[in-house]
Amino acid sequence: MNQLIINNSILEIFIGDITNTEYEAIVIPTNSRLLPSGELRCNVLRKAGAKVQVECNHIINKIVQLPVGYSVITSGGNFTKYIIHANGPKPGQGNESKKLMITTWNSLKLADDANAVSLLYPPISKEMRGITSKLCAEAMLPTIRKYLLEKNRNLRNVSVCVETESDYKEFEEVLERLANE
Repeated sequence: MNQLIINNSILEIFIGDITNTEYEAIVIPTNSRLLPSGELRCNVLRKAGAKVQVECNHIINKIVQLPVGYSVITSGGNFTKYIIHANGPKPGQGNESKKLMITTWNSLKLADDANAVSLLYPPISKEMRGITSKLCAEAMLPTIRKYLLEKNRNLRNVSVCVETESDYKEFEEVLERLANE
């Protein structure tokens, strides 16, 4: 199983490369200063062009730092319509699952408020922060489902793109469980 229909919206998972996809909004992990770090973030920022980092710098000049659980939205530069920069938790901070749910919810709300119809996530906090795929799946997918059931106005496709078969299996297990609830 790779997708679930929720209130006329699709929640799906797939294996791929985020930089080779076409979505209106793409979530990428970030640090509290919105600086380039981590392979995925750097690859997306490279593809989007310098304009996006300039926008990030303007945001940081106003807010100083982005707390864990929060997200900000910029243009997508040359890559997509919007990029959502999500500051997920690190292992050992405590309440990682709850913080990951909050990060996911805040990103969904930003995309929805921007009238995006499609949104793509990586497993937030996996690459840059070291959170496991299992924890990402168990926090992110139920949160996406809840948002699509209760708050969604514009999103018609919310996807999670993973890089490996083992990551896919972790997400697939949770998606199947949600389908049977």
